[in-house]
Amino acid sequence: MPFAKTWTEELVAEWLQLNGYLVEVDLPAGVTAAGGRYAPDVVGAKISGNTLDIIHVEVGQLAGGKGSVASLGKKFSQNICAAVENYFRQKLGFVAGKVNYQKMCVAGFWTKPTVNGAQRMGINVRPLPDFIQKEVSQAIQKWKTQPPHRPKTKGEIIALPESHWLLQLIDYLKSKKLLK
Repeated sequence: MPFAKTWTEELVAEWLQLNGYLVEVDLPAGVTAAGGRYAPDVVGAKISGNTLDIIHVEVGQLAGGKGSVASLGKKFSQNICAAVENYFRQKLGFVAGKVNYQKMCVAGFWTKPTVNGAQRMGINVRPLPDFIQKEVSQAIQKWKTQPPHRPKTKGEIIALPESHWLLQLIDYLKSKKLLK
């Protein structure tokens, strides 16, 4: 997996991986008229039964009112979402079945009007503190109670994968009661 551009993108990628998703960072999903490219920040996919679950996450700031919401909406355009879906269909050999495509934004800064505007467009906005305290912490605890390997230790002593260094940091800070 390529390196994420920011620590928040890396955190999202590690969270998706811990939840069993195949993760891609900056997945090429189209070309602009000027020759640039459209690339979602972080996307993950996994097959659950007869459903291809895709989580497409954009990471950034939601502070510019209607312009900010419109810009975010373009990142989840029909063409980009179709390109992401087709990529994972091919990569995972998923030819038939339902697709559950979730659009998410993890926002380091946000205003209530931009969050409301994004949510009206079907984008689940998660302020960064909430994302860390809820989704990330829950994923860590769930993984530790049901790790994919058979560790000899139990509970809090189980270490997360070495490659998940941001999740390890959060787990350490929580275990030392430096985080809520």
